[in-house]
Amino acid sequence: MIRLAIFSDVHANLPATEAVIESIKSQAFDGVYCLGDLGGYASQPNEVQDAIMALACPTILGNYDEGVGFNLESCGCHYVKEFDIEMSNTSFFWTREQTSDDHKAWLRELPREIRLTFEGQRVLFCHGSPRDTTEYLFVNRSDGYLKQFTAGGKADAEADVIVFGHTHVPFHREVEGVHFVNTGSVGRPKDGNPQAGYCVLTIDGSSVTTEQIRVDYDVELACSRLVAAGLPEYFAEYLRTGGNVGH
Repeated sequence: MIRLAIFSDVHANLPATEAVIESIKSQAFDGVYCLGDLGGYASQPNEVQDAIMALACPTILGNYDEGVGFNLESCGCHYVKEFDIEMSNTSFFWTREQTSDDHKAWLRELPREIRLTFEGQRVLFCHGSPRDTTEYLFVNRSDGYLKQFTAGGKADAEADVIVFGHTHVPFHREVEGVHFVNTGSVGRPKDGNPQAGYCVLTIDGSSVTTEQIRVDYDVELACSRLVAAGLPEYFAEYLRTGGNVGH
């Protein structure tokens, strides 16, 4: 039996990151993996990255990491609403400016995916989808949509378990014998629960199970820090409500 701790979408929220790392370290795991998006929306991108680097866990390149690390002009978030685009740009350009050159260099070296085999199960770690770092595999994607990543599909991922983040909403579904596992978000949940989140993946032969872990942290500390750094109050309210904020 293999037990893995997997987390994603940290988004510069140091208090949440520290709480999740403490939770992970308090248990025994066979591996720990980070699926990317270390910066954005909160005020401590360098400090969060230092914490992940100190944890020394394999880490995937998220869309935010790519945008910041390579000094691109967009985070690749693909928002549609004008307000969301404005907030996204505010966050991205602030983060790109504040992230140090050394941290950007580290981000540029991150892989886009990790493939491993545990207990005979082929496991793929990615950020968005097996096809694209920026593709959203939302919780309400149809089985037909996800089927394209299974055997015989047009985008066959050649994996039995696909683990990803990017949407900030955790779930676990099985489609055509393939397990689709979204880890949720450490630093910016969007499921109405402000607690930091990560996933425990257990593989025992043909059995694949997950547990979504939620961890309390000092939300107001993260909020006060981002406001003091000059980021919009909207980002603080987003953390307080787990994404349940109007606009």
